[in-house]
Amino acid sequence: MPEKMLPLDEFLKLDADEQVEKLKRWKMDYTLKDIREAWNFKHSAQYYMLLKKLRIYERVVNKSDKFYPVQEQLQQRPGAMEERGWRSGGYQAMKSDAFDYQLNTTLKGPDLADKLERLAHFLKGEQKDISIKLSIVALEPQEQQAQSDEGSQQPE
Repeated sequence: MPEKMLPLDEFLKLDADEQVEKLKRWKMDYTLKDIREAWNFKHSAQYYMLLKKLRIYERVVNKSDKFYPVQEQLQQRPGAMEERGWRSGGYQAMKSDAFDYQLNTTLKGPDLADKLERLAHFLKGEQKDISIKLSIVALEPQEQQAQSDEGSQQPE
């Protein structure tokens, strides 16, 4: 019988060794989605940033499980990088705490808001200075049509 997951507030009261032990046991019986839902986390980034904040990330997360901000998107299907506006070199394997996130695409408002929200959750745990260049422009209806026409043209 799987060990019952603790509510987040109770989990936070445990010492680091107990937290690590609990999470290792839960990972055998539950998925990350189960843990996220039990703790009311909307995104996986919140879970991973909590582990970093508690300084237990390296002890809990297996090397193959490590979270990279765009990992879920890039693994969806072949060609996803180009389709989503990623340039080669825009995503690099993380070295210690380094990251590089570039987004160059056109999205509907709710889709962009979701991406920015996920990025915001990830950044809440970062204590170092971060450089950003951000430009958000609403397209006029004729610009939207031109972009969709360009995307649907087949090369000859």
